[in-house]
Amino acid sequence: MQDTRIDKRYAKALFEIALEHNLQEEVYADMNTIRKVCVSNRDFVHVLFSPIIKSEKKTAIINELFGKEFNAVTLEYLKIIIRKRREEFISGIAEAFIELYKEHKGIKTAYLKTAMPVDATLRNRIIEMLRTQTGCEIELVEIIKKDLIGGFVLSIDDKQYDASLLKQVKELHKDFDVNLYIKGF
Repeated sequence: MQDTRIDKRYAKALFEIALEHNLQEEVYADMNTIRKVCVSNRDFVHVLFSPIIKSEKKTAIINELFGKEFNAVTLEYLKIIIRKRREEFISGIAEAFIELYKEHKGIKTAYLKTAMPVDATLRNRIIEMLRTQTGCEIELVEIIKKDLIGGFVLSIDDKQYDASLLKQVKELHKDFDVNLYIKGF
């Protein structure tokens, strides 16, 4: 289980280094790559978690995979994390760094769940509506869920607007479950 306090502390340290050297964009891109690799490649994560594999070998793997494309600050930071035997937190650190970056840049992530993909004009209208309501830049993540039948579910921060047919069907089902005519005699 990941300890989010450790993730946030290490991510904050990296973010402060990136701010100091004006490398936020480059380190953000590197952390996005790390996150994508950790999500898509379970073998990479298993190598990082393995107590059998020595730190030198893990560092060599990181150099081989990311040495040519990553910023020097990110690469050295990853080497320090591995040397300090904290490599199991790399994925969480990447997630926490991305959150810090978005917070710093004033970017909010909104999730739009629909039964079918939305067209570009509707997507732009949703982004513009959210931008005017929040006063922030919006990153819209679209999720296709066939079980919604129709309509949409829009989530941002801790708010959710559910205008799906699935919700309406469930509410109708609840209404039919209530028996208005209870035999009392």
